[in-house]
Amino acid sequence: MKIRALITRPHEKGEQLARQIKAAHGAALCCPFIDISAGQQFDKVSSLLEKLQPGDYIIAISDNAVEYANSSLTLGNKTWPQQINYISVGPTTAKRWQKYGVNHVEIPDTHDSEGVLKLLANVLVTGKNIVILRGNGGRETMAEDLIKRTANVTYCEVYQRTVPNYDPEVLINKWQQFAINSVIITSGEILSNLIKTIPYTALPWILNLNFIVPSQRIAALAHGLGIEHVTIASGASNNSLFNAVKQLDMQIGIS
Repeated sequence: MKIRALITRPHEKGEQLARQIKAAHGAALCCPFIDISAGQQFDKVSSLLEKLQPGDYIIAISDNAVEYANSSLTLGNKTWPQQINYISVGPTTAKRWQKYGVNHVEIPDTHDSEGVLKLLANVLVTGKNIVILRGNGGRETMAEDLIKRTANVTYCEVYQRTVPNYDPEVLINKWQQFAINSVIITSGEILSNLIKTIPYTALPWILNLNFIVPSQRIAALAHGLGIEHVTIASGASNNSLFNAVKQLDMQIGIS
């Protein structure tokens, strides 16, 4: 494998993916374009979940949401409520919940807001309390749709994403010396942060690299920025991304 990948996801998962690539005799360089830390509503998890009634919903946008929410509950000597409907956007998030004793978690067919809405399309949510565990900001599609259907939706921003402070010229020199030939992106926000950080003079070079993204939506964003070479993984998990790395390695004939 001759892949030389730039991994832009947060540090812990980025390092895990780098180890997978290196074990397959590829090369990988981690440079997170999002940092994760406790959010403004980290200490409000217990009070929000205590208000839920049997049959209400908790939706987790990511495994980070579950991890930080669980840490908040643990600090307050609380546990995840029973008789609640749990929905995770993807299987990695569901596994994180299972780690903390929540075993009955629904997972949509597509791992995004649209997938969750499709999962709930035939469910009567009128009057239901729905807590969405997420980071700061993010897409509003899910909440807007559920509110239109007269559900009581509450966001709980248990973690926050911030942009690391990099010296752009130092980054480009490092990447070019490393001879990266592919970039792994796991969210639209990371893609935006990357492009905003790159010096204008280096944009033609970076846009001509091979990009790996986790969904059609982010692929469309990449194409809109002028990125031509995009491989779509089956999801944002490291295993899905690693499979896409192997696929790209074969497609461009650099093995």
